[in-house]
Amino acid sequence: MRFIGSKRLLLKNIEYVINQNIKQGGKINTFCDIFSGTTIVSQYFKNKYKIISNDLLYFSYCLQKSYLEINKKPKFKNLSINLEVEDYLNKSDQYKEGFIYQNYSPGGIEKRKYLSEENAKRIDNLRYKFNKWFSEDKINKYEYYYLVSLVIEATPFISNIAGTYGAYLKNWDKRSLKKLELNPLNIINNNKKNKSYNEDCNNLIKKIEGDILYLDPPYNSRQYLPNYHLLETIAKYDDPKIKGKTGIREYENQKSNFCNKSYAEDALESLIKNANFKYIVLSYNSEGIISEKKLEKLLKTYSKRLFKKYRFDYRRYKKDKKDKKTNKDKLYELIHIIDKN
Repeated sequence: MRFIGSKRLLLKNIEYVINQNIKQGGKINTFCDIFSGTTIVSQYFKNKYKIISNDLLYFSYCLQKSYLEINKKPKFKNLSINLEVEDYLNKSDQYKEGFIYQNYSPGGIEKRKYLSEENAKRIDNLRYKFNKWFSEDKINKYEYYYLVSLVIEATPFISNIAGTYGAYLKNWDKRSLKKLELNPLNIINNNKKNKSYNEDCNNLIKKIEGDILYLDPPYNSRQYLPNYHLLETIAKYDDPKIKGKTGIREYENQKSNFCNKSYAEDALESLIKNANFKYIVLSYNSEGIISEKKLEKLLKTYSKRLFKKYRFDYRRYKKDKKDKKTNKDKLYELIHIIDKN
């Protein structure tokens, strides 16, 4: 899915930085991705390390449990179905006019156009079904997270949005009129006991330890939950109080200090200071609210001997392909690495 600050295009660059500065071997076993998001970075490194992952968003936690914490696709033995679970659910023609239909499709009072009426009803039916199966012990917790993750991964492909859920489009995008389709998750088996969390990173960092800590904090003032509120609501399916034209859920308790210019630097320093890891790798965008100079000073304060900085250029995502290329489109990612313990 499209995700603000996604490192999909920088995975090999991150790997390059690690390989150039850390001797791989039996002493380097653990990789912690404490701002996990869509889990794209953790998935990439899962075949090399034991993974510790975390994110404040619950929909990310569901993805972490599915992609990272388990090593094989669940069996769903108690469901007594003769098909793969994705095929079984895709063939279902059951619909339910639940919370998603009432609030995020034209069928609701507010007539929001995030989802077609049919897809909204299918999502409601699926989420109702998963909760019912779990309460009846027909699926275990990992099977539950896996099923929820199927819907999370499928929803962006039929959502009537430009990129995030900060707003919906006035006219229907062609893809939003397609039928919701669930596809199997690609789960990597690293034969390790990986662990996922859904906590504030500055609290979690005091309770974990390992070898490589990868930091990919938010770098601008855009809070993540308002931009992905619909995925959060689908994941939790908790009938939250919502407000405004976009039907956003309350998120005061999930605001990140890393998105606030007044608090971001202190939050990052606290994270690094309390990190009980051998190495720290930090990704940060050239448009970040913490300056390059301040980042360098902060990291050098906590490094023992190693401090290196790499710059990787790329071009920002453009909504309109007809837009002309300008200097403002040129961005670069700073990837730092230090030895901490």
